Amino acid sequence: MRLYLTALYETQVRQRPGSAHTNDRPLWPPSSEDVGWIGLLAVTATVSVRGRSEMDNRLRQVKSAIERLVREGAAMLPAGTRPRDKFEHFLLRNDGGVQPGLPAENRYITPRRNEGVDIPIEFYTNNWVHCLTDSEIALWLSLRLLAKEHPTAYRESGIFMAESTRKRRFGLTRDAYEAHVALRRFGLIKGVNNESRKLAGRDEDLRKRGLVEPFRFVLEDRTLDDKATEVVDFALRWAFT
Repeated sequence: MRLYLTALYETQVRQRPGSAHTNDRPLWPPSSEDVGWIGLLAVTATVSVRGRSEMDNRLRQVKSAIERLVREGAAMLPAGTRPRDKFEHFLLRNDGGVQPGLPAENRYITPRRNEGVDIPIEFYTNNWVHCLTDSEIALWLSLRLLAKEHPTAYRESGIFMAESTRKRRFGLTRDAYEAHVALRRFGLIKGVNNESRKLAGRDEDLRKRGLVEPFRFVLEDRTLDDKATEVVDFALRWAFT
């Protein structure tokens, strides 16, 4: 997910709206003055018992992430299957994935204004993309989309995610939805108009009968102005003290 979101950001700041994705950034930088893909991602990389260097392990993890994107239909490998350099200059596919009627090489098109979901640039520049879990990012993005689709309801009473929407549209498990607890703790979202929901608690019978109001949220994008490492570190330390 981090590689995919970073690649989307990278192409949107470098390419004109409406243009097909290109990628001339190497995985491994040719010099200390260049930046490769291994320098754009925060990955867990240590020296292995087999003697691999930290940079070798970073490269291995980036290649593994590209391979996953290819399997999911989100990227393609224009270099073919040559084992040495097949991951170089990978390209993003149309963000709808491989679709019937579209050529397999259909590339991602940089969106024009008001297309897609707006993500504040500070999500990247202050390292939030690297400090949140996959579930936290997925839920945060889903709430952003719902807020954009229902602006009037969002302004009046906040946005909520019905169970059917969570399951069928976004494919989020119940555990993934519970990421809202962490997002609230970090200050990225705030609960609003949840008095009736709090009174009902976790009554399973009421939930089955559809009588439990879902949580409602508003986005707190001002928090993105703070460094994610500091906010997350403080929140986690406070939660376990």
